[in-house]
Amino acid sequence: MGRKIPVTVVSGFLGSGKTTLLNRLLSQASGSASANDHDRVVVLINELGDIGLDHERFLQLSDRIVLLESGCICCAVRGDLVNALRQLFLDALYKRIPPFSRLLIETTGIADPAPVMYTLQYERFLADRYAYAGCITVVDAEHGMEQLRLHAEAVQQVALADVLLISKTDISASKKIPALQHELQRLNSSAPLLLTQSQPGLNALLDMAADTRRHIPRGTVSMWSGRAMGRHEAHTGVGVLTLTWAQPWVRSQGVRGLSELLAGLGQGLLRLKGRVWFRGEQQASAVHAVHQHLYPLEAIVDSAPCVQSVSPDNDVQAGGRDSIDDRDSVLLFIYRDLEAAGVLQKIRALLPDGARVLSSEGNFIQ
Repeated sequence: MGRKIPVTVVSGFLGSGKTTLLNRLLSQASGSASANDHDRVVVLINELGDIGLDHERFLQLSDRIVLLESGCICCAVRGDLVNALRQLFLDALYKRIPPFSRLLIETTGIADPAPVMYTLQYERFLADRYAYAGCITVVDAEHGMEQLRLHAEAVQQVALADVLLISKTDISASKKIPALQHELQRLNSSAPLLLTQSQPGLNALLDMAADTRRHIPRGTVSMWSGRAMGRHEAHTGVGVLTLTWAQPWVRSQGVRGLSELLAGLGQGLLRLKGRVWFRGEQQASAVHAVHQHLYPLEAIVDSAPCVQSVSPDNDVQAGGRDSIDDRDSVLLFIYRDLEAAGVLQKIRALLPDGARVLSSEGNFIQ
């Protein structure tokens, strides 16, 4: 356990299918974990009864930890997350449980994934031993649209996702799925959107969630077109603004400016993500923030990453250059219950020369 252990959060609203996903992932891990201890996966859940253990033999290692026949470990959280993660690491270190190489955390149905991100970044013992490796949010194909309309927690879970997975597509009315896909893409355009029947294997799915290049906004202007965003904001109170510029930033000025901006937006900022090029640096840095918390910037390995060209619709008149280049800095702001003009004013104060804002109306604003 010499390297940091990647931690993936599995999020989703009540009844979305998180437990079904975890059971599927555990079954896929069968064999590899038992053959190689260093491939072992630990799943942190609320109660051991939440995982269907009836059909699999397991060894009870303690009152809160079981070792499945597949080689995976399930651990129930008793008390706070910090103590649970600390104890897991120490148990493996002192060989009270087998060593493990990955950790999955299932949040409760109405839980916000943000505190998990914060804990892994700022609790020193955990930050030295664990690394946040993304969030997979499961959305119910049948009830997802209604949950997004009625529950702020559901919107937050989608906004914080690094991979979105639509569940129950086999039993949902097929006509509901395209509308849900469109809504999820508007809420979080940079997260890969998968259906359960096209879900990749365990390692591929977890690697996809952990890929820092996924923080880079992608897609087309039509994703934020005026008509679509108008309906979107009316239902959820969520807006999206994208900022892009070509000139490299001075690191100290850029980080200070971002921190001040986040403090001004406060809890209304659901998420900030993207990439920034700094002067004199050969690799772009991945930018990630939740609410007012800016997480440590990390170099994007093997950048420049690929960003799709922005191709305006016929009804969108974009000023100036109408594409986002691989060497451009790109930031995407997802916010809720904030007045769009006020958000834009605060962002403008941060802009370097030549920066452009892709507004919620789909226009590049000079």
